[in-house]
Formats: sequence, C-alpha cells, structure tokens
Amino acid sequence: MRTLSASFFAGMLLVVACGESEGEPPPSAPGPSGDGGGSSSSGGSDAGPTADAAPLGCGEYEGKAAFTCSKDGSHRGKCVQNARVEEACGRGCLRPAAPATEGVCMGTTATLSCTGTYGKDKAQDGDYYITAFGCWVDEAGGKHGDAADNCLPGCFDTLKKMGVCDAASTGRACEEKITWFTADAARFGCGAKIRVTNPANGKAVVAMAIDYGPGCGLENTVKKAVLDSSGRINRHLFGADKGATEKALVHVVEVDASTPLGPAS
Repeated sequence: MRTLSASFFAGMLLVVACGESEGEPPPSAPGPSGDGGGSSSSGGSDAGPTADAAPLGCGEYEGKAAFTCSKDGSHRGKCVQNARVEEACGRGCLRPAAPATEGVCMGTTATLSCTGTYGKDKAQDGDYYITAFGCWVDEAGGKHGDAADNCLPGCFDTLKKMGVCDAASTGRACEEKITWFTADAARFGCGAKIRVTNPANGKAVVAMAIDYGPGCGLENTVKKAVLDSSGRINRHLFGADKGATEKALVHVVEVDASTPLGPAS
C-alpha cells in the first residue's frame, strides 16, 4: 500500500411520461395456425397482432426517489410518479457520501479537507492532480514495478472476495491483472470504477480503485486532492509518469461497475 507519496451546473430537466399511447387500438386476434397466410374469421386484414407500445418508465432510475447519478456519470435523475426526471451534469455527477443521499452535479470549486492518514473526501469539482505508482503491464505485455511501492493493493482481500483477483494470487499479480488502477479507495470505495480524463487533450480511461492514499501530507503540500494511478494510466493520458508537484490535472467521474477498464471515449 502506498504511504507517500464542490455550485451545481444547472441542466435541462427531462420528464419522460409513462404508459400506453391514448387511442391506440387493441391488438388483433391471431388467425388460425398453419401457414400463417389465413385470414381472420371476420374476413378482415390478414396482418398479425399489433403489440402495445412499451411504457418508457423510469429506466435506470426505477425506484429512485432521490436524485441518483446515471451509470455513466453524465446525468442525475429520479423517478417521480412513474416518470423519469433527469438533469444533465456538465462536469459529471458526484455520488453521495454518507450522510448525504442525493447525487449532485459537480461545480467548479473544491475545498481540500485531508486531516487523517490519507484522503477520504471526494473533490467536489472532480479535479485531481495525478501521480504514478504500483505494478502494471504495458500495451506490449511488458511488466513494470515500483521501487517505492510494495505492489500490494490496500483492499486486496476485498478484491479477492469480489472475484477481481484470484484467491491464490499475489498482490503484484493482482495489480498486473487489473493494470488500469488507482488508489483513493477511501474516497470511491474498493473496486469502484472511475473515468479519468486529461482535460488538456481529451484522453480518458476507466480505472478501478484498489488501494488507499496518497497521504494527507502530500495533498496538503500541493493543496489539492491527488489521484495516485498506475503508470499505464499516466502514460496513456500524459505520455509519462507524473509527480504531484507537476500538478498534472485530471477530471474524475464515477461510473457503473459494469464499465470495462481501459481507454474510454
């Protein structure tokens, strides 16, 4: 484990009504079985049954009474009287941390609060400085280590219980298998997936939080939350490993657990 080393953006509200269209005719009764070419007993059209329009409902917000971040983190929405109410979040949606219960659209400012061993609070604006750590595999299959890190995920046991890493694997093997990983599990949760974007060039990756840190001493020095990430991520986004004092800025948005790891659009 590594020991070193938010104003709303108002969006358009979209309400999607539910239910069947008014005046839609009921489905026709099916004709006799056989070659399918027979006419109905009333002598009408031989067209098959007409299905009712499927109600749109609340989609991914079904059962959500409070604003909830969308799976891709670009909106927030809720279900009101069986209708979807959705708001676009220009900078992404920030998932709540207890005791808060609603997802909020990220603003443009953040207040750093890091008083313990490592950062636990998310940046309200989603912005972090990126650093590099850990053991990872490059595009050509080459393996890379880290002399300043033990290559043991801070939440290794949880990752094994989740099935992310094999029960008998070593910490290094686990990191190399994931490769697209970050620390900051105390902020996002062990195994959580985040989209990390370099706003300067638009390149982005989806990564998994597997470790804790960086330390509060580092974050307080640079006066900003820091996202410790694998060298594979650093090199994809910036072409080289970065240190906190370089202040290489990335924007982070939480995404659904089903989102594939690696380069993202």
